[in-house]
Amino acid sequence: MKKKRTLLGGAGIIMFATLGAKVLGALYRIPLTNMLGAEGMGVYQSVYPVYALILSVSGGAVPMAISVLVASYSAAGENARGVRLTLGALAAMLTTGAALTAALMLLNGAAARLQGTPEAETGYLAIAPSIFFVSGIAVLKGYFQGKNNMNPTALSQITEALGKLLFGMLLAWLLLPKGVEYAVAGALAGVSIGEGLTFGVLAARFIVKDRIELKLPPLKEAKRLYKEILAISLPIGIGGMIFPLAQFLDSFTVINILSMKMPAEVATAEYGLLSAPVNTLVNLPVSLALGVGIAVAPHLAGSRAARDMEAIRLKLSTSLKAAVALGVPFAALFLAAPAEVLGVIYPSLSASEIRLAAELLRIGAVNVVFLTLMQISVSVLQGLGCTSAPIKNLAAAGALKIVAGIALLFAVGIQGVMWANLSAYALGAVLNMVSVFNLTGKNSLLLQKSGVSCALGAIILVPTALASVFGLSAWAVLGLAAVSGIIYLAALVALPVFTYRELVSLPMGAKLARFNAKFNSDKGE
Repeated sequence: MKKKRTLLGGAGIIMFATLGAKVLGALYRIPLTNMLGAEGMGVYQSVYPVYALILSVSGGAVPMAISVLVASYSAAGENARGVRLTLGALAAMLTTGAALTAALMLLNGAAARLQGTPEAETGYLAIAPSIFFVSGIAVLKGYFQGKNNMNPTALSQITEALGKLLFGMLLAWLLLPKGVEYAVAGALAGVSIGEGLTFGVLAARFIVKDRIELKLPPLKEAKRLYKEILAISLPIGIGGMIFPLAQFLDSFTVINILSMKMPAEVATAEYGLLSAPVNTLVNLPVSLALGVGIAVAPHLAGSRAARDMEAIRLKLSTSLKAAVALGVPFAALFLAAPAEVLGVIYPSLSASEIRLAAELLRIGAVNVVFLTLMQISVSVLQGLGCTSAPIKNLAAAGALKIVAGIALLFAVGIQGVMWANLSAYALGAVLNMVSVFNLTGKNSLLLQKSGVSCALGAIILVPTALASVFGLSAWAVLGLAAVSGIIYLAALVALPVFTYRELVSLPMGAKLARFNAKFNSDKGE
């Protein structure tokens, strides 16, 4: 009999793959940052917000929409309909991706000049082909996620990271003698190669292993299926574009505003510190928590189709607790020892750059929990078919980020961007959680158990903070943090934060559940 795929089991697969991809990403980003320096990373990161905005237009909402629809069709026994929907969406998205790739190649020079970083012009040409490949990847990921099969998505994360590491680093190293501009373009070309490999792997998995016949649905049915996709993806896409749009505006405003007070190369370097080392660290736990969001949406869609409110509440509780438990220890670490973390990971940064980046990371640390909650609550609302609330909530948060970001940039400099992010993500998280509880009912026990995670993370990392204050070496501080992290995980399992059934669904869950049962009597929950 085929093993049933559980929510946390699927989320665990994604999180382990994400962690592996982040390790590979660190092997890519850390030496790349050390190779290009803060100014070079400023050029590199000026390309990414434009690229991310185009991706959000071309297919940002597609995986969620297709996963929700395929899960609903599967629950109704209409598997063939899900395949036809996927094939039709694949043809449409690849066409859209090709058009957007061509547009970026034609407008690369204008975009670079408007940003105040003309060195980015070649980088846009290098990364443009990846838009075509990601458009197809989005559809295939959605299909597999709708089948509650997270393995292809996990595999895609590894192949994307490997492509960037192997080809991006090699090309950047080979082109560095020609100048930073060409080294940045080489690194971005690695992104395109990685996405091309990933699309090939997923397409082969879809066609060969699932024995899919490449036959588009009839035009009449295709129109009906496209309307179903648009009904879900359009509102999700609008919501998903809000923060990429805000970051896109950052890429045009930050350097230009800072350049009014300082030389352009210093402004580019400060933007590079914010967008590369700092945001990379802040986004690490958020990426792990996003694995929970990817897994929970199709599960919730299936429970919603079956009108099983008890299952919906259980999956909601599990996903939110897991997201909070993942975000809190990282937030505590970044608050306790930001300079030590940055100094060990980015040894090429100067003492003044470490000081500035540490200040930014300490602000961003608080943001980890808010951003994690905001992301997971968006996935929950979308899985429950509520697409309007996230748009309104994220629009309010995005507007706050843009207005506060520009005002604070003039007032306090680069730190203003992080303060604006903090206020915006806090607002988005609170509004989304209110919307979730309005749909499902307020769960005081869930709030209490999530609070236990927060308290544990804060208390257990106190020794790390003290070690940093008393001037222990960076390696000693991080070693103490690692020990604290192990104690935190053990405490999460021992205390009644997760139920027996939730623990069993995890990798190595039987052993974890037995450990939990030694301390708690609620085995049947």
